[in-house]
Amino acid sequence: MTHDALDTAFRRLDGLNLSAIQSSGDWGLGRMFSHFAQGVEFSMSGYPEEKPRLFQMTAGKLAFTIFKLRGRMSHGLDEPIPGEVIGDVSAEEGLQRLWLSLDQFRKFDGALRPHFAFGPLPKEHFAVAHLMHIENHLEQVRVE
Repeated sequence: MTHDALDTAFRRLDGLNLSAIQSSGDWGLGRMFSHFAQGVEFSMSGYPEEKPRLFQMTAGKLAFTIFKLRGRMSHGLDEPIPGEVIGDVSAEEGLQRLWLSLDQFRKFDGALRPHFAFGPLPKEHFAVAHLMHIENHLEQVRVE
């Protein structure tokens, strides 16, 4: 399942024509891709800020279960990850960072850090969470 979700994410990103799309949301494409990349990176290095463990083990776990059962995530698309370093970069730079982070995640064999809201997740569930996160934000991408 880990490779399936990651393969889907790579295919989805590979199909983007950066010169023909733009974000209809508050964030530009580069900022959006960097946001995804930071989420992937934090799953390996640790999130700067986390919700309380009680939240993670109750509401957070329930939210992830619902998202996974529905096959899609929905969240505030202009909300940064708590503690995220926010910055605008070009779409190309952001996408390159995202590709690198997903590749590092694929190869990562260490202990993953708990998700800031969902709590501890096995790698295959983290891969699904990353894919759903990307897909949710890409709902704001439109062809020019």
